[in-house]
Amino acid sequence: MGKVIGILLLTVLMCHSRCSAQFFSTDDKLKDEYFLREVKVIDEFIERFNDEKTSFIRREYKKENRTYDLSHKQILISLFNLDNPAWSKNAYLEDFFRDASDSLHPPRLSFTDTNWYAEANCIFTYNKKQLEITLILQIQVEKNNGAKWMIAGIGESPAFSSASTVLKEADGYKVRDAPKFMATSNSGTNFVDLHNVFTDKKYMLDYFKPELLATDKAKALLNLVLQNKLDFKYVKDARFHFYQLPNWIFVVEDFERSGMNSGWLINDVRRAPENEKLVLKRQLLHR
Repeated sequence: MGKVIGILLLTVLMCHSRCSAQFFSTDDKLKDEYFLREVKVIDEFIERFNDEKTSFIRREYKKENRTYDLSHKQILISLFNLDNPAWSKNAYLEDFFRDASDSLHPPRLSFTDTNWYAEANCIFTYNKKQLEITLILQIQVEKNNGAKWMIAGIGESPAFSSASTVLKEADGYKVRDAPKFMATSNSGTNFVDLHNVFTDKKYMLDYFKPELLATDKAKALLNLVLQNKLDFKYVKDARFHFYQLPNWIFVVEDFERSGMNSGWLINDVRRAPENEKLVLKRQLLHR
């Protein structure tokens, strides 16, 4: 039954999107509508998920004197990658939509909540060959209520097996009064500041969470960079893992394409009680 209802919910939005497309008579207006519906940055994903009254899409509707007639459930459906065939086999969609659109106790996502992670797949060069290493980033909230991205996890790599895990700087590292930091805006620029992290080496440790710096894997990575054996190039792609909803985990990825269903969209949903979430977080952080 859950599968059938899930498919029906997705069909609602696809019909709505086709009707909206038919309403516009020119290519330019259709492109404008595509731009409006595109979830351009993860911040916009969060505000749409919460159905915030000040969201970008609501402001644009108001600016154009159009009636905003999308229900919260329709907005939630629009935040799914509708091209993913796995939804027809997902038995949990009905429950997810029910929980996520609960009008009495609506769950809300928060950018400054630490219970979500960015998974950045980074390209380095090692022995003159390209090497991919995954970095997991997490929001950290400061005492002054500011926030920043910190490196919280490192994926596996064959390069670490021959690297030294003795790094005195990491063992005795203390957070400085004015450490360098990655601004929260990095989630909208494909974490471009990671280039600075690994090129301005004297401040490199500022960007790592202390518990990660204590691991052999972090010390191996840092030693390779400091010895000029590992050279950061760019972030190939990124996605976001949300653990903020009680009993649910979902993954958001970027889909660059033309149409009503594009940008940062949910591409995986799974039910997970809180004790299971702890295990899955450790796996994500490669601990």
